[in-house]
Amino acid sequence: MEFAITQEVLRAYGDAVKDQVRRVLKAINAAREDGLEISVTGMDEFDISDFADEVTDAKNLLGLGITSPTLQKEISKKLALMYLADAPQDVKDKIAAEIEQEAQG
Repeated sequence: MEFAITQEVLRAYGDAVKDQVRRVLKAINAAREDGLEISVTGMDEFDISDFADEVTDAKNLLGLGITSPTLQKEISKKLALMYLADAPQDVKDKIAAEIEQEAQG
């Protein structure tokens, strides 16, 4: 509920971006006389969940005592990659590989 206003603003922003992209693509289409039909979709779903909530959920799940190294590995990767969302892809790939390697012992 606390993110309702943020979600609404992001959807409006997404609509504005889609409209501008559509206009640019239509202008290019008209200039090139390609005769294509232009459609722009997306940017209407945004993940704005709080990382602290994700960490709490992960701790709770791991606290259930499920003895699965795969579960622990996947939760570790998910949290690490969420936290480092703005890191370069090669860094994220290296971290995921290190988590995989550590899990294999």
